[in-house]
This record gives sequence, structure tokens and C-alpha cells, in this order.
Amino acid sequence: MAPRFPLQTEGAHSAEFILSEANGNRSRDSAYFADPTTLKVGTPCKQTVAATTDTPATYTVAAAGVDCQALTIYGGASVSGEGLRVSVITRDAEVNGRLINWGALSSAEQIAGAAALLAKGIVVRI
Repeated sequence: MAPRFPLQTEGAHSAEFILSEANGNRSRDSAYFADPTTLKVGTPCKQTVAATTDTPATYTVAAAGVDCQALTIYGGASVSGEGLRVSVITRDAEVNGRLINWGALSSAEQIAGAAALLAKGIVVRI
């Protein structure tokens, strides 16, 4: 009898949903998520506070398709009292829609989310 090995399931890799993006870092911005938060790679998010010269823009996870303004490049969990800082795709990019972590958004909300991202210059390919 052949040996049996346990089934291994690999999670999402950082930035694996990105198909193409603008040269340099033009497609990316820094983002701050308040504590407590846990993010997965490719999570749609909404900007709530604009960036300043001293701090990155503040974001939250998108609750509806029309709220989708950016996609997280990295996942992670916030540190108590410090929040979480990650990079997000905010413009001039093509992404694989099957690798976006839509969470609890319905199919109709996902379509609205893809349209909202397109308005920001992020093309969702299926």
C-alpha cells in the first residue's frame, strides 16, 4: 500500500491577485486600519480619512459593493492599540476577480464592487 500524506491547503499569497499595475509604485498607497481588524489578501476596502503629510489614509473593510475603493495587497491582524498598516491598490491596475476576497458581499454587490473599482482605474478580470 502506498503511503498516505495529509492534504495540504495553501492560503492566498500577498499580491497574487494583481495581474498588472502602473510602473513604480503609482498603483499603490499606504493604508491604516484601526484596531481591531484582520485582513486577508485582496480585501476590498473604503477610505474613511484622507492621508496627510504625516499619516497614511485610514481605511475600513468595504461593507457594500459601492464602498470598494481599494484592495489590500497584504493580509494581517492589527496590533492592540496600534492598528494595522498595509499597502493597497488604489488605481491603474488589472486584478484577477476570482482572487479578490469579497467576504460576505453577494454576487450583485461584487458586480457593483467591480464597477466601483473600475471608476478608480482598477480593472477586475474574471
